[in-house]
Amino acid sequence: MTYLQPEHQDNNTCQEHKKVIMNKNVKIFREKGYVLIKNFIPKETSKYLFEYIRFTSHAMFLSGEKNSRGDEQVPGSFGVRHGDMAFDSLMRMMKPKMEECTGLELYPTYTYARLYQPGNELKKHTDRPSCEVSITLKLSDTGKYNWPIWMVDTPYELEDGDGVIYRGCDLEHWRDVCGGPPEYRLGQVFMHYVDKNGPYPEYRYDKRYALSKLFEDNL
Repeated sequence: MTYLQPEHQDNNTCQEHKKVIMNKNVKIFREKGYVLIKNFIPKETSKYLFEYIRFTSHAMFLSGEKNSRGDEQVPGSFGVRHGDMAFDSLMRMMKPKMEECTGLELYPTYTYARLYQPGNELKKHTDRPSCEVSITLKLSDTGKYNWPIWMVDTPYELEDGDGVIYRGCDLEHWRDVCGGPPEYRLGQVFMHYVDKNGPYPEYRYDKRYALSKLFEDNL
C-alpha cells in the first residue's frame, strides 16, 4: 500500500491539473471565440495521419482524381477530401475533448482535409453554419518552415498535434501565401461541430441525417 500511494497521489494531481487547464480553455474560448489547444492529439497519432494524407494524396494524384490538385478555395493543394473515414472517426473520437475545451454540448458535422505546398493561400473568410464550432488541427509537415494560421489578429505556428478551436461562423481566419522550400508539405484537417443548444442543431452531420447511426451507435 505504501508503494501504490504516491502513484495514486500523482494521478489525483494530474487530474486536478487537467481540470484547471480545461477550465482555462473554456474561459478563453468564451471570451475570445477561439483557443489554442496544445497536444490536442498525441504527436505519434498526428505523424501517422500526416503520412496517411501524404500517401493517399499521392495515390489520388497518380490516378488523376478530381480533387487531387486542390479545390476552389485553395487551388494547387493536394488530396482534398470531405468526409474521409479516417478523419471522420477522429472527429467522433475527439468530440468529448472538444466539449471539455469549449464547455458546449456538440454534434459532429463533417471533416475536410488538405495537403498544402508552397504558393498555396487560404483567403480570409468565415464559414457556413455547419462549421459553428471547429478545430483546425495540424498533423505534421516536412520541416524547415512552419506555415501559420491566423485567427482574427493572432498568428499560430502549430506543432504536430496542436489545434485551434474557434467559432467559424463568427471569426475571420486565413493563411497568407505559403513560403518555405519547394518540397515543403503541410498536412491539416478541419473537424467541424455545431452546438446542440445553439442556433444550428439542424446542421448536425452536415444535414446527412442517415449518418446519425454511424456516429451515435457502435457494432
